[in-house]
Amino acid sequence: GRRSRVIDEFCEVTGHERKYAIKLLSGRRGPNAPTRSLRPPGRPPAYGAVEKEVLLTIWRDAEMPCGKRLVAMLVDWLPYYERRHGALPVATRERLLGVSAATADRLLKESKVLQNPKRKLGVKNAAVRAVVPVRAANWDVQEPGWIEADTVALCGGRLADSFVWALCATDIHTGWTEARAIWNRGQENTLTALKAVENSLPFTMKGIDTDNGSEFLNWHVVTHYADAPVVVEQTRSRPYHKNDQAHVEQKNWTHVRQLMGYERYGYEALTEPINGLLAYWSLWKNFYHPTMRQVSRKRENGKLLRRHERRARTPWSRVLETARPRDARVVELKKLKSAMDPFEAKERIERRLEWIHKLRAALDEAWNRGRDVEAAAKAFGPCPWLRSAPPGTRAKREEEPYETEEKERRAQVA
Repeated sequence: GRRSRVIDEFCEVTGHERKYAIKLLSGRRGPNAPTRSLRPPGRPPAYGAVEKEVLLTIWRDAEMPCGKRLVAMLVDWLPYYERRHGALPVATRERLLGVSAATADRLLKESKVLQNPKRKLGVKNAAVRAVVPVRAANWDVQEPGWIEADTVALCGGRLADSFVWALCATDIHTGWTEARAIWNRGQENTLTALKAVENSLPFTMKGIDTDNGSEFLNWHVVTHYADAPVVVEQTRSRPYHKNDQAHVEQKNWTHVRQLMGYERYGYEALTEPINGLLAYWSLWKNFYHPTMRQVSRKRENGKLLRRHERRARTPWSRVLETARPRDARVVELKKLKSAMDPFEAKERIERRLEWIHKLRAALDEAWNRGRDVEAAAKAFGPCPWLRSAPPGTRAKREEEPYETEEKERRAQVA
């Protein structure tokens, strides 16, 4: 028609491409065209800078969890965030509680820093004791109390001489994990740490599985569990099969290496402060760090398919589902949980870790200058979270501020 001939003549005279000529003639291009919107196509974003800032703050203080675990944390962490930074608008709070794991990962994508440190593991001791049977089957337990335990060398990549070790123990059913520090991984020291772990559990220990190290396979430990009021079944993994203890090997990273790193802690004076730090760190992780438990595992077409729980949960929430309500340890932990602020707890952990690093630096300087290390440790001052104790006795734990507040609150109620 005539419109097509006009466009043809316009393109012939101006040299413009036909589609562009149509836009010029219709006023969609050129000096008289309306101003274009700068907003990208698609629906507007549902989460803004406020939501991103809240997620980023919690993510950093919660030791940078993945999106699925971060989303599960928000219910516990948001009230304490508002207590510290001010109340959030109702709409913002609802959006945060409804955020998906994929969206949380996308909002934090620019802030995430990938770290892949080279792991330096110690030499494995393959001592085997005939009195402890080998457990090589997969765990199939529906109750808490079945523990995997292992030791981690805080040796800085050099196993010579003496240094601090960390003992890590995790429950298969609930994921409840405890870590303690010991000096030199001796048999008696290891047994003392195992007793401390056993007393800290909110359930009764029914079995413990370890590697073939002599710190676990000795008569001190075997006799202790055999003579316990409730006999604890002690088993061991196959020699040179590290994956037999995959549960605790994973916790060695999240509960020890993630906090203490790969530095060498080669002074006995560091043992008690690190022990107190690891105990507090374990409590914080059990209360406020959800985990995703594997529920099934099968192989299809040469591929191993693993399925996990749809919703990440904290070890503490799993304990509440299985423990007896009147259990004394559970009641004690409930009081600690109600009085503990995760942000304040994280700050306390960072201060303690900084104090330990300063003490280690002071001891290193004394060693390098040929001075008495024990005298340097005394000159540095007592540990701020451990009370002094007579020689030969265990140091008593200093009462934390949140525990004092809880006592005062209970006294007012009474």
